[in-house]
Amino acid sequence: MPYTPDMDPFKVRTLAEWGAFFAKDGRPNHVIELMDQENTILDDILWKPATDKDGNRTALRLQLPTVYWRRLYQGIDMSKSMVTIVKDPVAMMEGRSIIDAKLLKIHESQAKAYRESEARAFMEAMRQELATAIFYGNIKGNPDGIFGLDPRYAFSNSPNVVDAGGTGANNTSMFGVVWGENEVTGIYPKDSAAGLAHTDLGEADAFDEIGRPFRAVSDLYEWNVGLSVRDWRTVVRICNIPVESLTLKKGDAGFVDLHRLTIMAKNKIPQEKRTRLRWYVNQEVMTALELQASDAGNVTLVYRKEDTRAAGPLFKSYMVPDLHGAPIRQCDAILTTEEALVPAPAV
Repeated sequence: MPYTPDMDPFKVRTLAEWGAFFAKDGRPNHVIELMDQENTILDDILWKPATDKDGNRTALRLQLPTVYWRRLYQGIDMSKSMVTIVKDPVAMMEGRSIIDAKLLKIHESQAKAYRESEARAFMEAMRQELATAIFYGNIKGNPDGIFGLDPRYAFSNSPNVVDAGGTGANNTSMFGVVWGENEVTGIYPKDSAAGLAHTDLGEADAFDEIGRPFRAVSDLYEWNVGLSVRDWRTVVRICNIPVESLTLKKGDAGFVDLHRLTIMAKNKIPQEKRTRLRWYVNQEVMTALELQASDAGNVTLVYRKEDTRAAGPLFKSYMVPDLHGAPIRQCDAILTTEEALVPAPAV
């Protein structure tokens, strides 16, 4: 099927669409960003350059050497450890904005504001795409993407997975992650810069659906990014959480005790690394955790003040729910429609 602008969610705007951006007095309307999501995982990630241009190599020790007790005048067998190399890929995410140059000339005084508004939309779209990929990206289904957490912890009986017991297709997960150079990091290509890059491509010829040229202004947004799990023990997943059970109270049939499950999960992480643990949940699980914390005797969840958003005058601090000493972050990218994980097949 040939490409047409109607297939593009960021298609060239008509004069009517442009008018929706501008108020009657010519000033730009304030756009309410209804499509924004809460994905604070992107604020927590530590970034490092990859070992290569296309990915990051990690040497993992899979087996210790064998050591022996020996007697005088008696030898022992030689032994060695076993090491393997794992490579996490870096992928290229891009977006292009195109605006008819005539529209910018019609509203020349507000052209900058409009382009800035579009830039915010593109950057939010890329943030949402990256957040989703961190959790669910699978290079088997999308070789151009990144390798996320879901396919790495894909079985209900994996060592760092706790099964909440849900079945069917309306399940969700909680993820616990320890960020650090030797634990889990975001990666970007060797000898490049981290983060989302914007390039103003200026004015040039663009083409409509049948190849006719018109002058347009375009912008390019790029993010070269990957995820490296250097130590699999520093991620934990609580899977198969049935979404329909999250509103149940303690004592109800089918109640899912999230606080009990999180104790089981956190203790799978090496003790010396738990102080840097972060929990990632969606809105439904966040609400359930807070409601369950209101039960008498449940003191595993507390609130503390965090001042990491002190850059602006409106956000000096905010309250963060803290579970077993680790902050809980809301991530709307975590699905409520996960297929139930099953045990790994016997080998």
